Amino acid sequence: MSLRVSRTPGQDFNVLTHCPACGYEFTPEERRHVHLSDHGPADFGLAPLGEIPADHDAPLYGGDGR
Repeated sequence: MSLRVSRTPGQDFNVLTHCPACGYEFTPEERRHVHLSDHGPADFGLAPLGEIPADHDAPLYGGDGR
């Protein structure tokens, strides 16, 4: 699992422990956004910026289109 739940009085929050794109393990105080900004959209299974896939308006789960 790449998330850890942290709790302080009155607050619950999730902490990313591993990069979802490459599996890099973060140190406890490391700034996650710095590492994540080194990845491109394709690293996360997304289309490149500005490119719209041909099937972008297809039903997600095989249902009937509207």
